[in-house]
Order: sequence, then structure tokens, then C-alpha cells
Amino acid sequence: MAGNAPVLSVAPTKDGVWQVNERGPSRMAVAYFPSRWGAMRHAVRVAKAKRRCRVAVLEDDGAVRLSRDYDNPDPSEVETP
Repeated sequence: MAGNAPVLSVAPTKDGVWQVNERGPSRMAVAYFPSRWGAMRHAVRVAKAKRRCRVAVLEDDGAVRLSRDYDNPDPSEVETP
């Protein structure tokens, strides 16, 4: 994956909620969710709506637990409910 592709990281916070951080060449955003499922669903939807993106799930200490690259040649084809 190219170095300029956005990265979405899903991680727990100290107060028990889950955060999704989006970092890209021209954008930085943070969203908070009460459950891991909600955070993961949001991260995957955002990744599928972009041309290229990586989603990484982080442990409490910041280590990457797992990651997946999404590559969509035409983001306009993505269905959003």
C-alpha cells in the first residue's frame, strides 16, 4: 500500500470507549463509539468508501493486533445504508 493512503486505527481508550482515528495526507479525524463492533463497522464503511485505505486494530499498548488493506478502484460503487 502506498505511503499516502489513509490509515484508520481502531483502539480502546482509557475510559472504556472505542476510538477510530483517520490519518491521511489531507485529513485527520477522530470518532468515538461505545462498542468495539460500532467502531469496527464505522472503520470498514469509511475504508470501503475510499480508493485505498488500511484499517488497523490496536491493542491497549498501541501494538497492531491485525490490519487489512482495502483497495477499491471505484469508490462510487460502494453502497451505504
